Amino acid sequence: MFRNRGLLMGLTAAVLLTSACKSGFMATKGEDSRGLTPDEVYERITVSKTEDEGYRGKIRASLTQPNSKKEVSLSVRYAKDQGLLFSAPLGVAKALITPDKLAYYNKLNRTYFEGSFKDLDSLLPISFSFDQLQRLLNAEVVFADQVSAMKEVKRLRRTKNQMHYSASFNSTDFGNATYEVMVQLNPTRIVHQELVSTKLKTPVIITYSYENDATMPAEIKLSGAGKTLHLFLSDFESQKVMSLPFQIPSGYRRAIKQ
Repeated sequence: MFRNRGLLMGLTAAVLLTSACKSGFMATKGEDSRGLTPDEVYERITVSKTEDEGYRGKIRASLTQPNSKKEVSLSVRYAKDQGLLFSAPLGVAKALITPDKLAYYNKLNRTYFEGSFKDLDSLLPISFSFDQLQRLLNAEVVFADQVSAMKEVKRLRRTKNQMHYSASFNSTDFGNATYEVMVQLNPTRIVHQELVSTKLKTPVIITYSYENDATMPAEIKLSGAGKTLHLFLSDFESQKVMSLPFQIPSGYRRAIKQ
C-alpha cells in the first residue's frame, strides 16, 4: 500500500466506479423492449450508450471495508477510450486513469505517484481491464469480451418487465465463471450484474439505480471480497470534445510503497 493511501483509495475508489450519469445526453429516455425477442434485447443492451467524446460532472463515493469506511467528493472528466481525471475540491489533489497508467499528486504533502493501471486492483473486488471499466461505468454488459453470447434464463417468477441472461466462461483471471445480467425492459437498462468465479471467494455484484426513465445510472454499487464501492452521481453533461489536463508539479517527492 501507499503511505498516503487515504488519498489514493478515495480517488481511485471513485475512479473505478464513476459511471455515466444523469443529465445531458445521459438523461435520454430509454427504449421499450417488451415486444422484442431475447436476442434483440441482448443486442440492444450491448450497444454503447456514449456517442459523444466524453462527459464531466460530480461524484460522491464511499469505499467500505471490514474495518474502515472512506468517503470523498470529487469532480470528474471522462474521455471515451482515453481515461478519467478526478479532482478534489480546490484542486488539492488530482488522479488520472488511462488504459495503461494510474497517476496522482497531492498538493497538501507534495507527493505524487505514477504506476500501472493494474495498481487499482488492490482496491476492487476483481481486476478490470480499462474496456471493462468503461462498460461498468456506462451500465453496459461488463464482460461482453469474455462471452460469445448470453442466453435468456427463464425465471419461475419472471415479471413482464424483466429479462435475465446467463453465460459461463473460462479465463486466466477468473477461472471457471458464471455471469448473469438482469435487464429492465421498459425503459431498457441493466439493473443488476453478478459474477461467480472459482478464483473469487464471494460473488461480485453490481447494481444500478436510475432516475425516472433515464438510461444512465444515478447510483452504482459494486460489492465483493469484503469491499463495497457506492457512487452517487450528479450534474453530469456530455462533451463533444473532452481533454484531461494533468501534470505533476515539479519538486514533488514520489509516494513510497510499503
